[in-house]
Amino acid sequence: MGAPLVLCGKTEQIGQGVIANLKPEYDVIHFVMSPETGAIQIPAILKGDQSPPSDSALGSKDYSKSPIAIILGGAFDDAGIEVMMKASEDTKPIPWLRPDLTKPTPPLGPEYGKAMVARVKVLLAQLEKEGKMNEEKVHWY
Repeated sequence: MGAPLVLCGKTEQIGQGVIANLKPEYDVIHFVMSPETGAIQIPAILKGDQSPPSDSALGSKDYSKSPIAIILGGAFDDAGIEVMMKASEDTKPIPWLRPDLTKPTPPLGPEYGKAMVARVKVLLAQLEKEGKMNEEKVHWY
């Protein structure tokens, strides 16, 4: 089982592909579908809640290990991310990975998910190498 992550995305269809492509290195334990639900679910998960509320069946639901990062999809904007990060302030410090939408990507679909996952994996490896996995801050992929 890979390192645990929380994934935030607007659609389960794209989420499924991203989750599949993150394996085996990473295990998405929870899928958040909106900033409003993320503001409730993410702090619960970071505090070690073993059965946090969920609005999606995606994710392994293995909350035995705390996630190492929050991965944000392109549909989450500044305001939504701010709401979730503010709600999570008094929990475990964790990196929030956000897509750089100025970088070229394939159109939405299976190739889009693969391209984004490749960028996430590179950034996670870089953060780990630089000792930045305990920073509560946004990193762009």
